[in-house]
Amino acid sequence: MNCTGGCEDIYLKLKAIFRSRFDLNFDNLGEAALDKNLLGSEIRFAPRDLLCLFFDIEKEFDITIPQETIIAGKFNTFNNIVVIICTIQEGKRMAV
Repeated sequence: MNCTGGCEDIYLKLKAIFRSRFDLNFDNLGEAALDKNLLGSEIRFAPRDLLCLFFDIEKEFDITIPQETIIAGKFNTFNNIVVIICTIQEGKRMAV
């Protein structure tokens, strides 16, 4: 991960969202699954699942994920999403 401090908490909270919303436990899938495309053949999310995940994350972490991040295709793997959340939260801390 490219983030410092607090990212472990983000990692754990995001895993909890996947478990509670989608009954998906990344601990059982192995480290490589964290970099797999959520819409791909292994994890098999539907686009509506990503939409639910998007809103769950914004609510849980009290953030707004920029439209540009979605358009750039960065909201596509577990690890990428952790970096997105971490980057936004670090930006909020720097602004204070």
